[in-house]
Amino acid sequence: CFDLNQPISVECWVWFDEPGQIPVVVSCGLWKQGGWFLQRLGGRWRWHVGGVDCDGGKPVEQGWLHVVATFDGRQMQLFENGKLVATQTGAFNVAHWPGDLHIGQYSGGTAAQYQVLGRIRDVKIYHRVLSEPEVADAAGRVPEN
Repeated sequence: CFDLNQPISVECWVWFDEPGQIPVVVSCGLWKQGGWFLQRLGGRWRWHVGGVDCDGGKPVEQGWLHVVATFDGRQMQLFENGKLVATQTGAFNVAHWPGDLHIGQYSGGTAAQYQVLGRIRDVKIYHRVLSEPEVADAAGRVPEN
């Protein structure tokens, strides 16, 4: 259901109480292998799809962040708070990922470094690419604390 043989968009709200080391917000795959994940890494977001990284944005602590990551089969896009912050193309491994979907943790294990220290809300996965106006509209609906 979450494979890469069809378009995909992942949308969520995240609040980091602490930056953590390399927290993974949503994961259904492994780095440099099949599947995908959305992570905070080195003061930026990482949207990893089928072995290709798309890095951008500046996630902060203490406040709701709206993040959308898309993949149309040829290009990845990454949005933070309604703004496009990164795009990437490449040679994607679209082989089916047989593992589970994880929220707040990496698919590759339960090590503390991958855990989100904060809150995650309204995770949505679409089998289509959200448009920029859709992303901007959704980013305008900030959750209450």
